[in-house]
Amino acid sequence: MFHRIAFSGLLATASLVPAAALAADPHEHAGDIAVSASGGQLVAGGGYQTTLDGTKLYEATFGDQFVYYQTSNPGFQTQGGATLQPNSFLSFAGVGMLQYWTGSAWSAAATGDFITARDAAGQETRWTGTGVQAGSSAFVARVDSSGNVHTHLTFGTNPLGTEGAYLLTMQLTSPVYTASAPFLIAFNYGVSEENFELAVESLVTAVPEPGTYALMLAGIVAVGAVARRRQAR
Repeated sequence: MFHRIAFSGLLATASLVPAAALAADPHEHAGDIAVSASGGQLVAGGGYQTTLDGTKLYEATFGDQFVYYQTSNPGFQTQGGATLQPNSFLSFAGVGMLQYWTGSAWSAAATGDFITARDAAGQETRWTGTGVQAGSSAFVARVDSSGNVHTHLTFGTNPLGTEGAYLLTMQLTSPVYTASAPFLIAFNYGVSEENFELAVESLVTAVPEPGTYALMLAGIVAVGAVARRRQAR
């Protein structure tokens, strides 16, 4: 597959770009997780969908920059017009387990498949099909003196792992705020956009039960029968 080819020149260039350079971008990025606080609790906002159970869902794609098994999206930035406590610290925590889309359902990721988030200090938190292995730190950023933050972590996956759609759960934490509600990030690793969106849609769109399909079919048949009787008169 194309993304399996090693681009040594690009990899070397990417390794020279410090994470701090990404955090220095002052512009808002579509798709970033917008952070604010309400009632003493951190709130994740920005461009998300809402799942059937009310959880916020973000999307990201491995290989959207230099390295096919990494991405720095989504980033984290203060919600437009909102500020956090200046000079406070923003961190994250992994929740639950890593899930994989089988084509018909979400299930625990296979042994050997994982997603990592490397924090601003270079420490990794790892999601697997059996749970979360927390790093020694999970530091997102220090809020600046104006109450703003804009930074990007580095998310990665197993370069030799199973291609497909993956789903992890995380939340934002801070010593001065209550942790945010858990939210989801769906990652596309090497599958078509169409197949990835089918996996995402399964989380936000109700799938009718077999009985519902039967009722729909019966209704269509009944409508057809009525139309035929009217034409026969």
